[in-house]
Amino acid sequence: MKWTILIAAAITMVSLEASAANRRVTIERSPDVLRPQQLKRSLTRAAAAPQVLAASPLLASAAAAPTVDEVGDADSFGKNVTWLGLAQTLPVVLLDDCSTSDPAFERCIVQQPAPLPTNFNESGLAVMNLPAKASKDLLCFTLTPFIDLSWANFTAAQQTASFSAFAVVTIDNAVLDDPALIDPTTGAPFAGSLTLNLSTWHHRQSIEPGQFEDEDSIHTRSCIAGLVSKLALTASYGLTDAQATQFFKKPMTIHFGARGSVQMQQFAQYFYGIRLFGD
Repeated sequence: MKWTILIAAAITMVSLEASAANRRVTIERSPDVLRPQQLKRSLTRAAAAPQVLAASPLLASAAAAPTVDEVGDADSFGKNVTWLGLAQTLPVVLLDDCSTSDPAFERCIVQQPAPLPTNFNESGLAVMNLPAKASKDLLCFTLTPFIDLSWANFTAAQQTASFSAFAVVTIDNAVLDDPALIDPTTGAPFAGSLTLNLSTWHHRQSIEPGQFEDEDSIHTRSCIAGLVSKLALTASYGLTDAQATQFFKKPMTIHFGARGSVQMQQFAQYFYGIRLFGD
């Protein structure tokens, strides 16, 4: 019996190690998260740059403005934060029956029978209209998703319960109407809008036959590089400096949606609140 336990433990450990070794490292493809190449370049330049101390307060005040390599975001350095408003999305609800659901208050999706996953991709859950020149160089955010799940396994075998959700943000801006501007994420013209996906919550676990579990998750994600910035528009999306400047001088309409997938749930609800600010 002792050897059986030891062998089982060894097999479990090997399985865990193999699973960890095979797991791919994924990085969100949005303007808010810097690519490894960007980090490597900035670290290399920072290491090579000589450390110069100003000899006097007069010299310090006359020093050149900091660069991207020094502070990461030179455009917004030293500027005040401008609050731009907030939005909260309609809830996306997964149920066995949506016949009594009111679309004015929620987006109801009939869920697949277990163990099949149910996918959702809903647009138009909220909208904000920003006037021209609302921000100079940056749109930043704080985002709080609200997740309510009831896991249940009514099958006769062990299953995998999972949840994955993204906030989908689309920014309409007249500068992006130029057919010569190509969205690198799609290979097609922007056609007036830029869409990005912000990761909010991912969960995966095994669930035994007859097991039932409730789970709620409320947490906040805050801005890193931003929804969009002058630097991202030029470095990642191919706009010229003049086009990126005009982008922030134009009014913008921002649409909020959600996409994701849920598996082995009896009930699921997902929505988020988001507050925007700029410089």
